[in-house]
Amino acid sequence: MNYDTLRILIDHFETFERETGQQDMAAFSAWLQHKYSPPSGKKEVAPYNRYGDYNGQIAHAVGVLWQHARHYIKTALEDLPLKGLHDFTFLAGLAELGEQRKSQLIAMNMLDYSPGMEVIRRLLRHDLIEDFDDPEDARSKRVRITKKGRAVFGQALQRMMQATYIVGGNLSEKEKIQFLAVAKKLLHFHRSIWEEDLGAPLEDITDKYLPEKKEE
Repeated sequence: MNYDTLRILIDHFETFERETGQQDMAAFSAWLQHKYSPPSGKKEVAPYNRYGDYNGQIAHAVGVLWQHARHYIKTALEDLPLKGLHDFTFLAGLAELGEQRKSQLIAMNMLDYSPGMEVIRRLLRHDLIEDFDDPEDARSKRVRITKKGRAVFGQALQRMMQATYIVGGNLSEKEKIQFLAVAKKLLHFHRSIWEEDLGAPLEDITDKYLPEKKEE
């Protein structure tokens, strides 16, 4: 038996498992075939990934992770007058930063105006926040957290810490630091689009923010 070839094959399988998170032999075979196929001069989509290229895998992984996180958050808040994550983050913003204009609070939480106002109305109904006229702008309203809101926020905060601990899962401290570094880079990229080009055609966003990708 050629043990050198076997060791190379094992090394390739470790790389495949690390890159894709899969252990399926059929998928590994397709991955290996793609790796050693002669270049055609044109970038091809990896055949082992049913979600497309690595960008598709990232989008899929982010979506699935959010579904898991949303479940844990819903469980953490289920017997509190908070419907979900945005109810919590709106309260958190007011608890930390103090009173805000409604429009500022919505923008800070990266929501469109209509769903953001629905969160505010829900918090108002439960007396977790109160609104009042903006002394600097008669057309605007400001909101602030109430005493009841602070009490509910304190309860929610403890439970959210437990939920986020579960979200972090089985990553080591080193892996969490590495993950956060990459995630923050990606968040910074998307923040610029959110603030300057939200709703723009995808082709325009690609031309402006990823021009080098169009040439690959």
